[in-house]
Amino acid sequence: DNSPRIHRNAGYESQRSGNVARAREIEKAGIQLNAEQADWKDDTNDESDEQELEAHYMYMAKLQQVSPDVVDSGPI
Repeated sequence: DNSPRIHRNAGYESQRSGNVARAREIEKAGIQLNAEQADWKDDTNDESDEQELEAHYMYMAKLQQVSPDVVDSGPI
């Protein structure tokens, strides 16, 4: 039979492969973004820890400062 046939998928193969390639690009970009977000979160957490530690040291230094009025009164 040489009658013309309708090929429903004709012409869509390249579109499908393009969609798959685009989906892979989006997934890869999403993974990279998640990695960047994790790095930012780690950096932010480190800064917070450093600020807390610095505040603790400043507090301890203030506690250790002795004013002239306290010298003769003994331990706090």
